[in-house]
Amino acid sequence: MSKVKKYTSSNGYTGVLYGKSSLSIKDKDGREILHTGFRNINTYDELVECVETFPQFIELLSGKVKYIRDDFLNHPEDDDF
Repeated sequence: MSKVKKYTSSNGYTGVLYGKSSLSIKDKDGREILHTGFRNINTYDELVECVETFPQFIELLSGKVKYIRDDFLNHPEDDDF
């Protein structure tokens, strides 16, 4: 049985590594924001880095979603997508 590794950051996110390949990131209210059964994060230090930089990841992802929505999905007449 694999040992569970857990880290809670002052930024409000908690990361949990468990099983052979599972990663879960939860918000300050305990809601799961991200879950994967295929991770490349395995050490506690890697988990800490992931959780500490998670707000920047979400901000970057949000910006990309806005870009796709605004520039592509709202313009179905464009054939470049």
